Amino acid sequence: MKVLLVSLAIIGTIIGSGFISGKEIVVFFSNFGLMSFFCIILVFILFFYLFRLLLNYNLNEKGQKNSKFLYVLNIILSFVFSSAMFAGISDIANDFSLFVSIPLYIFVLLICYFIFKKGQGGLNKINIILIPFMICIFVFCLISKIEFKPLSFENALPPYFSFFYALLYVVLNISNSNVLISNLGKNLSNKQKTRVAFISALVLFLILTLANIVLLQNQASFVQEMPLLSLFSGYSKIIMTLVIFIGCLTTLFSLVYSTSLSMRGLCKSEYMTFFVSVIMPFIMSLAGFSNIIMYFYPLASVLGAILLFELFFNSFFKRANKKIHSSGKNTK
Repeated sequence: MKVLLVSLAIIGTIIGSGFISGKEIVVFFSNFGLMSFFCIILVFILFFYLFRLLLNYNLNEKGQKNSKFLYVLNIILSFVFSSAMFAGISDIANDFSLFVSIPLYIFVLLICYFIFKKGQGGLNKINIILIPFMICIFVFCLISKIEFKPLSFENALPPYFSFFYALLYVVLNISNSNVLISNLGKNLSNKQKTRVAFISALVLFLILTLANIVLLQNQASFVQEMPLLSLFSGYSKIIMTLVIFIGCLTTLFSLVYSTSLSMRGLCKSEYMTFFVSVIMPFIMSLAGFSNIIMYFYPLASVLGAILLFELFFNSFFKRANKKIHSSGKNTK
């Protein structure tokens, strides 16, 4: 059960509105045609390796001198992505009347408060219900759109940028979930950590592959704000809108939990922690989804690269120290 819950938490962090709407997949993968499938395989390998690394990384361990620096980076990154999720929820809510949208906002904020107070236990209760439902419906919708015809790669972008975009995709997604994944691994055995890393990476790989096939068979959708959603109509479009909404929620809840963990590592004020974790991203979301993506995601990618470099450096330095100490003991 532990393996399932932790895997769901990781998947819920990665699958947000950009992923389910198809926009993320178009930008980072589908635009490159045939090369996109090789890039998705690369992403699977990197996700597995990095999930395993982060599950084994303890920010609160003695000797981690850069913990505060990593906490600050994570807060900034989570703030950017949380704002984007709130903005995505706002875009969906705006399609309804005020009588629906206002209670919806209140509901989302109340759940955020519940996650903030209950921590991982609260996140698990939400994830065990929402994420399996979201994945099943999303996969069913994708399969219903797959046609048995050759894929066209005529409008693909030059392939030499494809692997860079794949790496950037991994950096963006890992950087906003590193503290969460690190915390989730504290009570797992080494075998459980490996299983969690593999299951999480495999599920994301399979969904990415399915979505990429559907998008490549419908390349006219690339220019749409929400490419996958544009392929549906009637009741199926309502269902897909619900799935995108749930995707926003699961990612937002994971980010709220991740931000609150980092804030508690820096200050003891619960009011300040709640303000930074929930209220500030909600206010920032008023800038609009497109503006957040355009102006803040580039910053997030740079900070994410710095953060991953720190994690890799510390992990390498830690292993090197262990080898030195063990070799020293053996010589004695």
